Amino acid sequence: MADHRQSIKQWSTQDKPREKLMDKGVGTLSDSELLAILISSGTKDLSALDVARNLLNLADNSLHNLSGMSLKDLRKIKGIGSAKGVTILAAIELGMRRLHEIRPQKQPITKSAESAFLFEIIRHSKQEEFWLACFNRAMIPVYVGRVHLGGISAVSADQRIIYKTALEHHASSIIVAHNHPSGTLKPSKADLEVTKMLKSAGDLLEIKLTDHLILTEDAYFSFADEGLI
Repeated sequence: MADHRQSIKQWSTQDKPREKLMDKGVGTLSDSELLAILISSGTKDLSALDVARNLLNLADNSLHNLSGMSLKDLRKIKGIGSAKGVTILAAIELGMRRLHEIRPQKQPITKSAESAFLFEIIRHSKQEEFWLACFNRAMIPVYVGRVHLGGISAVSADQRIIYKTALEHHASSIIVAHNHPSGTLKPSKADLEVTKMLKSAGDLLEIKLTDHLILTEDAYFSFADEGLI
């Protein structure tokens, strides 16, 4: 086992994160080793791996907690300045975007659980976000994107953007979703009003509002399943 008082350059090749990745593949690295590669270098007293471990400790060894950290939070760790913090945040954001990227699929979405997966990225957001998914006639998603960041009461002003986007993607139907950072699944009065408003607008444009989903970290509420659309 490598001596933590040594720099990574002094470690045996099999203990160096970069060399281990090239030799055995990225999947063999631990979370701390992956972070160490991003951090790149340590301090006089700490290796990059030590710094990575300290960062994970601050996040209670949870990548979910790490993804919610700000640059200010990251800089609390000795050995992480602005440059390294920005690198970590950029890597986290790429991972989040990759999670949300539409993958080619031939099977139509027919269940609320399947459509909820399209919006997986917003489950863990600390801010309320409103998202839109557009579908072709076969109920295959052709677009997924964020419409609004903030409280749902402001979404009423964005209905034109929602249906403009749907028309641009030749959508036959749409599903909208937003998260409740508070953890409650019960739709608010504003949630119900926005759903009614969007359904009415969609009926006029002959673009069906198939569902409205409310997501929390570990559950979801479907307006369609509950007969509210």
